[in-house]
Amino acid sequence: MSGKVEKAFEVAKKEITGLKAISAVEVESGLSHGSLIVDEKFDLDAASAYNAEVIKAKIKAKNAMGMQKEKIDLMIIELTSQIHLIQPTDDEKYIIYMAADKSSNVGMVRKVMKSISGEVQSALT
Repeated sequence: MSGKVEKAFEVAKKEITGLKAISAVEVESGLSHGSLIVDEKFDLDAASAYNAEVIKAKIKAKNAMGMQKEKIDLMIIELTSQIHLIQPTDDEKYIIYMAADKSSNVGMVRKVMKSISGEVQSALT
């Protein structure tokens, strides 16, 4: 894992109470290019790969609607006990995927995701 990515993920770990895991994922392959797991029971490999598929489907949908110039800014998925954030890079070739407990402050999690995404993106592209 790149030093920039590792440093950004450590910032997220420090600032987000209830963080479960975070990864940088190549959308096409679903392979992680860096990760940090806080909750060892969380299957980050599976979550990263499947959420890459979520982004692929959303890109396909927006393109089918004639919205090719639109970029996906951030996806927030709220589950019963968790929140998941998916932040694509500008070229939509990678995502930063983050999962946290539902008790986490969604606004704070979003703020941290936005604050680290530039560093992670510059390391990936």
